[in-house]
Amino acid sequence: MTLRRRMLFVAFLAFGVMATSAVFLMQEYFGTVTAQNELRETLDPAAKSARSLVLAQANASRALTDYGLLGTPPSLTRLNDAIARADALAQQVAPQIADIPEIKQLFAAVVTSQANWVTKGVGPVTSAMESGPGKRVRAIILAPETRQAYDKMTQDSQHLISAIENQRDDAAELAQGFTWLLGVVLLIAGISATVLLIGFFLALRRWVLLPLARLQEDLKRATTGPTHEHVIPGIGPPEIAMVALDAESMRRNLVQEIDSARAARQGLHQEAPVVAALTFAHTQAEVIKIPGLNIFGTSKSAEGVMSGDWWDAAVRPDGTLGLVVADVSGHGAAPGVTAVQLRPLMHAGLRAGSSPDQILKVAATILFDSEFFVTALVVVVDQHAGTVSWANAGHEPALIVKADKTASFCEPTGPLLSSLGGQWETLTTDFQPGALFMAFTDGLVESRNEAGATFTTHDLSSFVRGCDAPVRINAEEICQRVLARARERSVDWHRDDVTLLAVSRPL
Repeated sequence: MTLRRRMLFVAFLAFGVMATSAVFLMQEYFGTVTAQNELRETLDPAAKSARSLVLAQANASRALTDYGLLGTPPSLTRLNDAIARADALAQQVAPQIADIPEIKQLFAAVVTSQANWVTKGVGPVTSAMESGPGKRVRAIILAPETRQAYDKMTQDSQHLISAIENQRDDAAELAQGFTWLLGVVLLIAGISATVLLIGFFLALRRWVLLPLARLQEDLKRATTGPTHEHVIPGIGPPEIAMVALDAESMRRNLVQEIDSARAARQGLHQEAPVVAALTFAHTQAEVIKIPGLNIFGTSKSAEGVMSGDWWDAAVRPDGTLGLVVADVSGHGAAPGVTAVQLRPLMHAGLRAGSSPDQILKVAATILFDSEFFVTALVVVVDQHAGTVSWANAGHEPALIVKADKTASFCEPTGPLLSSLGGQWETLTTDFQPGALFMAFTDGLVESRNEAGATFTTHDLSSFVRGCDAPVRINAEEICQRVLARARERSVDWHRDDVTLLAVSRPL
């Protein structure tokens, strides 16, 4: 995952948490505001009015008793005022609880029971008082029917007060609950912000700071070393890894320029004009482009610009690919001249379509009176049949790594080329898409590290199989990585000529 995607993921995660928390808090907030408004504008006034209504009903009951005992006009006035006060308070409560259905039903019961008390208690008393106070009036006031009507009225009023107060308490608890919830959410938000901040710092350290520090150290080692052989690996997120790979490419170019300058200086001691002409004839490989194959090869000399190693490639008459990798014994100009003699002969054999063993037999005839011997590997890559055929004259066994990372070697099939002659055999193996063929000279695998250990063919196999498939099927990239790895560990890199050739079949 790229660094940009990682940062976007973290940002979207934080935004999602914040948005979810904000929506939840807004819902709770609006619910609390509604409850507080209801409490302030409706329930508190309704509770106050309901309590006043109960008091007014009690005053009306006392005024009725006084009127029944005294029968005076002032007592009648007090009775009428008390009843009017109770009716007014009932009308005051009505709009305050109009939007609360369960309380509205209780209020309707209060209005009904109050009207029933007036009808059964107040009305008969006032009618009886027209003939004056007496036992009949007191009997009406104390009658069970009158007391029941009054009790029903006061009971309904108390139920109304209880319902209003319960509703008010619920609204108050909702507001209090929101305050508690807000505190919890703020605590969680603080903890989450702290965790996210710590996580962001750790991610920044792991994804950015540490890879940059490692890249800085690799750059220092690559630029300050005398031979600049330290490989700069691509580590960290893709953006930083690409910077590292670009730096590694620059390091490779720098090393090549240093090697070229070194070879040029040594070439001055090898009769430069002649050497230049021979080198051009010896090192110019034909540019081969065959659909379904990826080809790359490189050679470097141990002394000057003349090398006893070489590789060559040619398209055979049947469209298959012919390859040669060879190594003349010794170093310097003399082996290079022998290589210049052998190369065109073997190249002609490739272009003529000769089998690998036939090419080796013809090449051996040139060495009948030579003091040098030659190791050579002749290969035919048939991309149509999916095979590799080879004849190996005492050369380092070439490596074949298949798509599933299984490895095999193209072992020698006869003696090395010399004045003694010999017989060689051609062998064939599978070479399917995703496979890599890699041939090399002994200068690669015989280089030694500080402990004296060589870079063996098995070390080479392990390194190649450890590379990802896109790297393995890129012939140039895998060659550059192998050379960088071998050169980085070697303390005697310029001891021998080195040639490396790779052919891959992309998937």
